Amino acid sequence: MSDRPAFLTRRTLLRAATASLAAGSASWVGAQNFPSRPLRIIVPWSAGGSVDIVGRVVAEALQAALGQAGVVENMPGAAGTIGADQVAKATPDGHTLLIGTSSLAIDVAGARKTPYDLQRDLAPVALVADTRSIVLVQPASPYQTLADLVAAAKAKPGDLTYGTQGVGSPAHLFSELFCQAAGIRMLHVPYSRTRPAADLMAGRLSVMFATAPSSIGQAKGGALRPLAVTGSQRLAALPDVPTVAEAGVAGYEAGQWVGVFAPAATPAPVLERLSQVITVAVASPAVTRMLEERALEPRPAGAAAMRRIVTAEIDKWGAVMRTGGIKLEAT
Repeated sequence: MSDRPAFLTRRTLLRAATASLAAGSASWVGAQNFPSRPLRIIVPWSAGGSVDIVGRVVAEALQAALGQAGVVENMPGAAGTIGADQVAKATPDGHTLLIGTSSLAIDVAGARKTPYDLQRDLAPVALVADTRSIVLVQPASPYQTLADLVAAAKAKPGDLTYGTQGVGSPAHLFSELFCQAAGIRMLHVPYSRTRPAADLMAGRLSVMFATAPSSIGQAKGGALRPLAVTGSQRLAALPDVPTVAEAGVAGYEAGQWVGVFAPAATPAPVLERLSQVITVAVASPAVTRMLEERALEPRPAGAAAMRRIVTAEIDKWGAVMRTGGIKLEAT
């Protein structure tokens, strides 16, 4: 080999190393000055829901710790895809964040086409909370317990109906996992523009898996009868209602996590600072109490733990969809 190619290789490597050091220095300087302006926190769902609540908790925590306003921007549409895409393509400096949910992992598990790649374009920052669901029937339902529901479904496979917000929605997958674990078959009734709760109360549906924040009032007030909750532990707001596993479906657990993401190229020191601030805030008694009052389960965890959870969810829901023959609709 001649000297010239070797020299060019060394020069190329030197330039690359110099560029890398310069980029690292710039990232560190940027991190030292972070944040330099208000933080934009995108919630890809409508205002007032459980994800929006988490977004506002995060905004307040960041403002208190970092001295810059946290501005929540609701950006609903396409099952959260529109808001997630905005963050994936934002300037990666830590000033634009996403409040993401299990729906992101479900999209990957079901190979739904999105304009971004979750694992390539978005970086986990911190986990904030879990949203569990309540298995509900109407007060006049003959099913007094979850065991009654399972027995009826086994006696007449496909006769009982359950309503969800659509094919591939968390409620759909929670219900399908329940059917698989219990060895039963129920008919899925997807809704796109209306809520299934009204049809459940009217007796047009047999059962519904509804998020605790959206249905806790109906469950406690008697408008609907809770049979079980989907988490590994009982809800503090419904201490007498067993978990699905306690009620006889061994090993069952399902819920939605809610956490914070940033653009993937955000400097590591900025991500670490954000993660630290959020996890400390979520673990505080005041935030814990506020989340629990809204039937949300605080789950403070850093980026590494969140990444493991996302990966595990992709595997879990992918297996449920393959077993159930579920194909995700385009967003």
